[in-house]
Amino acid sequence: MENFKLFWPYVSKYQRELKLGIAALIITDSLTLVVPWLIKEFIDVLPEKPSSGILLEYTFLLLLIVLFLVVGRYGWRMYMFGPSRKIEFDILNRLFSHLLTLDRAWYLKQKTGDIMSRATNDLRAVREFIGLGVLILVDAVFVIITAVGMMSWINADLTFKVLLPLPVISFLFFYFVKEIGKRHKAVQEHLALITGQVQENLAGIRVLHAFVQEENEKRKFAALNNEYIEKNLHVTRMFGVFTPTMVFVMGVAAMLSLWLGGKAVIAGSMTLGSFVAFNGYLMLLSWPMMGIGYVFNLTQKGMSAMSRIREIFTAQPEIISAVEGTGSVGELGDIEFQGLQFSYPDADTPSLKEIDLKIPKGQTLGIVGVIGSGKTTLAQMLLRFYDPTAGALLMGSRPLKEISLQKLRGSIGYVSQAPFLFSTSIRDNIVLGRGSDLEVDEIVRIAGLSKDVARFPKGLDTLIGERGVSLSGGQKQRVALARALITKPEVLILDDAFSSLDSDTEDEILRNIRDQLNQTTTLIISHRLSAVRDADRIIVMDAGQIIEQGSHASLIRVEGIYAGLLQNQSLAKEMEIFL
Repeated sequence: MENFKLFWPYVSKYQRELKLGIAALIITDSLTLVVPWLIKEFIDVLPEKPSSGILLEYTFLLLLIVLFLVVGRYGWRMYMFGPSRKIEFDILNRLFSHLLTLDRAWYLKQKTGDIMSRATNDLRAVREFIGLGVLILVDAVFVIITAVGMMSWINADLTFKVLLPLPVISFLFFYFVKEIGKRHKAVQEHLALITGQVQENLAGIRVLHAFVQEENEKRKFAALNNEYIEKNLHVTRMFGVFTPTMVFVMGVAAMLSLWLGGKAVIAGSMTLGSFVAFNGYLMLLSWPMMGIGYVFNLTQKGMSAMSRIREIFTAQPEIISAVEGTGSVGELGDIEFQGLQFSYPDADTPSLKEIDLKIPKGQTLGIVGVIGSGKTTLAQMLLRFYDPTAGALLMGSRPLKEISLQKLRGSIGYVSQAPFLFSTSIRDNIVLGRGSDLEVDEIVRIAGLSKDVARFPKGLDTLIGERGVSLSGGQKQRVALARALITKPEVLILDDAFSSLDSDTEDEILRNIRDQLNQTTTLIISHRLSAVRDADRIIVMDAGQIIEQGSHASLIRVEGIYAGLLQNQSLAKEMEIFL
């Protein structure tokens, strides 16, 4: 019922069309049920040797019914299948919108392939249940009730005897219902695994080629496929018992009808026309009885799919945005950490410990330290990917929780070491719907991309392929930098954003940033100390703590960890030159 409640608003939106479709279906079924009775009347009148006019009248009535059936079938197809497609469209739009609201903590627990499977395979199962499933259910219930009623009208005693085997179907239905539902869910979950495997292999295709893992992945995929076939066969075996049993029961009913009905006609207690009509209605019961099995299959599949989609809809982000416009916010370039601590879920030790730090607007802060010291975590706290477990983080003199996520993240430009690029043009990746052509040209110059763009066949309009596959690592980083700069951020975070660049290009870009963005608060995270030597202040982190801070010159005089790192890097550079 929870699944139905979740999807009911989408169905109710199109209930007028669905009602029209159901009405068209009932009219069509009613006319179909008239045909055996019309044939009965026609056969019963034949012994009286009717005139050609009467025969023509019956023929015309049959033709008229067929014409109405054509219109009715068009009606229920239009107004049953049409809304189901629209419902699928609405659910998919809401699903995509909801996925965009979920935060990093949720996505860390999910697989991309599984999410894609829910948005495609499971949503298709829901659409088939709402459209085809409801259609068959209404059709089967109406035809069964009406056909049995007409058979009882013709001969109640014969109807009772003929339908005696039918309770077997009800027994099978209740026996198989739960088991088939479980098996359908297993099939859909395994299909999600296959989708995930394909997505992962295609995303990492260059790694597979580089390590010659094609055959190994083929074997893994074949094993997944074989398991998928086996799980489908588990469902098929259930229906291999259910469906043939229904056919057999209907065959027994037809046999009883021919035997007992034939005897009644010979005895004169039943007319030949009534016998033909009775068997006609019995034959009309065959499809609904088969349809019950089919709709049963669609229902179980649809319910399993609904529950999987519902899991996404009921998921809520851990990071809740403040309401836009509540309270005044100062310049976000002013940043203050007050005894901030943070631990990742299930982590044994804190990732950040007692961080006390003030960064005035326009200041450049360099952050250095060994791998795992908490540098990136510190930067991501500013974007509010996570909330502190203790202490506070303020921007514009207000706690981050009091600033809407849209305003907060819209004021920060973030460039990571491994940026994500979309499979579109360089221009579209930089602009993302913002900035004029003049701004783009200037930003490209600041990001040190001008010479590279001049070499591309279509300049900024060159398509770069999925994830920027046609660009080098350094070019990707500079495109990502340009994308961050075009937003004119109040805070710029460069998280090892020059790791794929040479020292000269790095120096050029940093000079451009200092000249053009002197009012922007800049955080430069780097393993290369050359990137932070001109920063207003540098902090050295280790095990989630700030262990040293000061200017480049003052830190060298202290002869601590920073001075040691600088000496090691200088020696490494001299050795590279010597070699």
